[in-house]
Formats: sequence, structure tokens, C-alpha cells
Amino acid sequence: MRVGVEKIHIDSYKKVVYEANKLLKSKKTLKENYKKTLLARNISVENKKKKLIKALHKLILHTFSFDIKNKRINNIKQNTTVIREIIQKIKSINHYLEESFLIELNIIKKSLIVKALKSKKPEKYLEKARGLSKGYINKIEHTVYSLMKEIVFFDEKLIDDYKKKEVRVINKEKAGLKDLEKILMTQSELLDVLEAKMPPSSKITGKLFTKPIFNRWMPLVFALLVSFEAEYQKEQLIFSKIKKNSKIKKKIENKISHIISEKEKMLKIKQKRILAMEKIGKLGDDYKQAFHEYVAAAGL
Repeated sequence: MRVGVEKIHIDSYKKVVYEANKLLKSKKTLKENYKKTLLARNISVENKKKKLIKALHKLILHTFSFDIKNKRINNIKQNTTVIREIIQKIKSINHYLEESFLIELNIIKKSLIVKALKSKKPEKYLEKARGLSKGYINKIEHTVYSLMKEIVFFDEKLIDDYKKKEVRVINKEKAGLKDLEKILMTQSELLDVLEAKMPPSSKITGKLFTKPIFNRWMPLVFALLVSFEAEYQKEQLIFSKIKKNSKIKKKIENKISHIISEKEKMLKIKQKRILAMEKIGKLGDDYKQAFHEYVAAAGL
């Protein structure tokens, strides 16, 4: 089977392979306090997301790049808890970008949530809109296969679940403003799966680090990280174009300033949130959108 893989994805994959193999020989431990990044309020949404993704990358690779004979369960439990918190915070930022930011830029007219609420079956509507395509899943599977071949602490003998695919390299990735919604949705879907693959600390036991389970679990985690970071690089390319457009840039700056000034007021009405949810079925689209903007901004 032939699968199309962007050069940006291949670069992300090569970076993970290089760092994972290097970390296996390293005795360095992480000393950064990632809680500070999670709680930071005095930085822009864009910079906070960038810092969180850098932290996610470091934590996953430093936590799981080891020979399973030398595992440290307590360290893994501690780091996995922070990994889950970081994933949830990035998802909150994406939620704001998807639910409010794209409307401000006139990229979309209504948020996905509002569209879902108007449909007959909201859950199925969201599942269909957000789900990864078969081609994208094939790309992830190819990445898992390649990681198991090239990362030295994975057991290549257990590669049977994945088949080698013929790769068509896409050298130039076309990404414009109109693609931003799909990119963010793909990121969120990948984060959902990645979070599901990070068990709570209470569920982390030695059984996870037996050869068969570890070699089915961790290559997929690394592949999801590779895919997510490739999608984030697409987002950064788009934002770099936005920054060159002075009109759009000013609009973004005004929107961010508005969120900061209004956030304190919005938090004071948090108690009314339940009441708003009860009445949401009777509200118009504008009120529904305003409500979701509040929920999204309150989580940043």
C-alpha cells in the first residue's frame, strides 16, 4: 500500500528517532519545573502553546527512552501525570482557537460545537467531523513501523502487526488560512488518542513494561507525538503568514487584549454556567457561541 507522507512529518520523525536513541545512552534527568509552564498567565496563547508542546516532547522522550530492564516506575508515574496535564492544557488552547479565534478571523461562520448542537445527533456529528481519515491512520501506522526499525530499544522482532508501506514524499505542504480549522481539529484528535495512551499513575505497573506490551504501546505513543508535532509545524507556518498581514495581526492583538481584560469578569459569573447549560437549548446561535467562547477562554 502506498502512503503519502509530508517532508515536515519525516523531519519530525527523524528528530524523535535521533533524540530517543541518544537519550538511551544519556544519564541526564529532567530538572525543569513544568508546573510553572502549565500555570503561566503572563504570556500569549501562542507562546504558551509553544512552551507546552516543547515540554510535552521532552517529557515523553525522557520518560520512555530506556531499556525496559532499567525502568523506574516512580519517575514514570510522576512524569505521566504531568504529561496528561500538559495534553489537557494544549487541548484547552486548541478549543479556544477552534471555537472563537477562527470566527474572529472570519475563517468559519459557526464553531463546530454550535453546528453539532443544531444537528439531530451531536455526538455522531462531532465524531464524523473530527475523526482521522484512513490515509492519515495509514501514515501513523507507517511511522510506527519505521520507529520500531530505527529506535534501538524497541524490539524489531515484534513488528509483525505493521506492514512496510511504499512512501510518496510530499515535499511542499500547502497550508493556508482556510486549512487552519482542519489542522487544529487533527491536532485535537491526535491529542485525544495520545491522552488515552497515557494511563493515570495508579494504572502504571510493571506489566506495562513487559516486552510485548511495551513494544505495542510506546511506538504508537512516539508516532502520535511525531504526527502532532508535524501538524503543529503546519500551524506555525500559517501563523507566520498571518503575522505578515498587519490588518489580521492587529485584529488578533485586539482579541487577545479583550480576553485578558474580560477574563476576570467572566470568572465571576462561573456559577451561572450550570444555569446557562440548562437553558442552552432555548438560546440562539449567537448566545451559544458566546457561551462557548467563555468556556474556552476560561481554561487558558
